[in-house]
Amino acid sequence: MKHADLPLMQSLTAHIGPQIGLLGTMHRPPINNDLANYAIIRHRVGPLLYTAAKRNQMVDEPAAASLSTCFQENLFNKLAQKAVLHRLVKLLQAHNIEFSVLKGTGLSDQIHDSPDLRYTKDIDILIPEEAAVSAIRLLTMSGFVYKSKSLREKSHVTENRQLYEMKLFKDLTFFDPNSLAIIELHIRLFTVEPIELTRDFNSAIKFQTIPSIRNSHYCCYIILHGAISIWFRLKWVVDLSVLARKMPVAERWALMEVAKTYGCQHVISASLRLADEIFAGTLDDEWRAILDELCGGGEDQKLIALFRQSLLSTSKERPDSPERQPKLFDIHATVFRHQVSNIHVVMTRIRVRLWS
Repeated sequence: MKHADLPLMQSLTAHIGPQIGLLGTMHRPPINNDLANYAIIRHRVGPLLYTAAKRNQMVDEPAAASLSTCFQENLFNKLAQKAVLHRLVKLLQAHNIEFSVLKGTGLSDQIHDSPDLRYTKDIDILIPEEAAVSAIRLLTMSGFVYKSKSLREKSHVTENRQLYEMKLFKDLTFFDPNSLAIIELHIRLFTVEPIELTRDFNSAIKFQTIPSIRNSHYCCYIILHGAISIWFRLKWVVDLSVLARKMPVAERWALMEVAKTYGCQHVISASLRLADEIFAGTLDDEWRAILDELCGGGEDQKLIALFRQSLLSTSKERPDSPERQPKLFDIHATVFRHQVSNIHVVMTRIRVRLWS
């Protein structure tokens, strides 16, 4: 299968690899406006390419201007998000609502030497399901604005509707009216998932404000998040490459044991192998030995092909998205094999369609 984006991806990773601690090649292609837009719009790695561009003499003026604007906007947005997050933490703690911050600044601070170079879109907060009503009321009374996935702007919002939407989609979206920072309030990790997944995750992280990347359940979640999105953003592959290299051997085995619990060890293996394919040097010999012993074979290769196609394609209608998957395809049943049935997925789709 041909991948139309392959030349752009090869150019992009040649520049970004050294920014995340990997050996670069002697020859790096010029940075033009096409490459800059590809990094900024399609893959959300504009700030990383900006730092590479400062060391590259072959950057055209439109590309330099676009990357500089992207870097400045990301820096401003991260400062706004940190201020909103600080406020949220104080509010939730003051009202004794347990919570954890997923991904975002909490993750980038742990895995990147320069956290401000990671593009972050929103603030993800995980709470216990039984705290949903209290959290919704708290955010509403504190001035955060609810943004429905299905209701029209003039429709009447009720608490019961919000709760049902949260149970259906796994989260609710709010935004801060001053900074426009987006907050996603989660009661589950994924829309469709094994019954025990979020419950086990909550028990493992014990609702630490910022879960540690040394926690195997948290690392499993980070990788599954990319896999369920079919790795269509290079930003997530960058995170995985750095995370894999920071993980000690004992924690690698623990990660794979957690993955086996939910039938997704092949998905974790294929994701890691994809990262190594895109950023050579991601996996060392010990990683390869673990993956070869526990996984490998045709199943991994099929998943890698699926992930590769998603990463290396761009929709003609939406330059920020990959080509669409077939209508009947759903990644959840693929990721959580034997744990999530196709019937479960279909019923969820029907409920979402009726709700919307």
